[in-house]
Amino acid sequence: MSAFDQLLSRLSTRLINSQGSETSECVSEVIAAYGEYCHADRCYIFEFNEDISTMSNTFEWVREGFSRHIDDLQNIQEQDLPYFFKTMQIDFRFVCPDVSQLPDDASAEREEFEREHIKSVLCIGLVAKGRILGFVGCDKVRQQHDWTEEDVQHLSLIANMIANTIERERTHSALLETKRALELANQQLTQQANIDGLTGVANRRALDERMALEIRRAKRQKTGIAMLLLDIDDFKAYNDHFGHLAGDDALKAVSECLAQRVKRSTDFVARYGGEEFAILLSVAHASDALKMANEINDNIHQMAIHHPKSQCSNVLTVSIGGYYEPPSFDIEVVEASNRLIKHADTALYRAKLAGRNCIRFF
Repeated sequence: MSAFDQLLSRLSTRLINSQGSETSECVSEVIAAYGEYCHADRCYIFEFNEDISTMSNTFEWVREGFSRHIDDLQNIQEQDLPYFFKTMQIDFRFVCPDVSQLPDDASAEREEFEREHIKSVLCIGLVAKGRILGFVGCDKVRQQHDWTEEDVQHLSLIANMIANTIERERTHSALLETKRALELANQQLTQQANIDGLTGVANRRALDERMALEIRRAKRQKTGIAMLLLDIDDFKAYNDHFGHLAGDDALKAVSECLAQRVKRSTDFVARYGGEEFAILLSVAHASDALKMANEINDNIHQMAIHHPKSQCSNVLTVSIGGYYEPPSFDIEVVEASNRLIKHADTALYRAKLAGRNCIRFF
């Protein structure tokens, strides 16, 4: 096996086995190893953008004592080096043994190469699935070099390895991006499925899920849990008098008031249905739940939403029913959920029987 075949085998194995961030390190090793092998003064990779209108230097190896140019070779426009861009897209290679002998229509290229003190250039396209992604190249700076067919063949094999690696990484990145986009879309769909479209607070479905979660937490941590059911008093009369748009605004105002008041991560506000809202509370004592109910009641009064058709006030009011389950409860999650709702609903019914605009606990 020739020295180049041994080199190719070693580098190919490194690239095939590389993953993620390690791949860039391996590509750097490849161009460094090949640069040393072919006695180049500089070895590099450029990548084209999607429509091949610009290119950027993404990897660079230079022999000790020679200057780097990667930082000033970014986003090079096609119009800056038209001859080079055209040649690479047609031939997938650029073979220049003597920069000074470039044709007149390559004057921009000759000027750039001379700026970098390059005497000879060999570039081979990175081609995957029939499309050029960029190129790998070698420069001779110290002296001019007549590139042989073997030079071209060797660099073509290196280019093929690198192109396959770049394509593999791009495909992997695209798959990851697609996966992230799908996960985000699923999160958004789940969120939309759990949010009440009018008020922006959680809906009944989300409440059921959260109740199960908080009941398990309460049982595990041996803490109490409470449910408040809130109903806007004489809401049908409000809707009939002011219209449904005003009714929607009132529902939004009440939900915003509740969301601002109930802020702890262990507490939860949901629209239970129609003009009813549910507030799930993790509290140590029934008195804590009663205190929260009174504060909510006061806050809604303070909004002073005019309600001339109310039977109990001249402003919008609510009736609240509450139920507190102490830390010692020992029942299944479904049964506990049903009991929270059932007893809070019974208490709400009692508040309405008492004339509305009041709070009752089961």
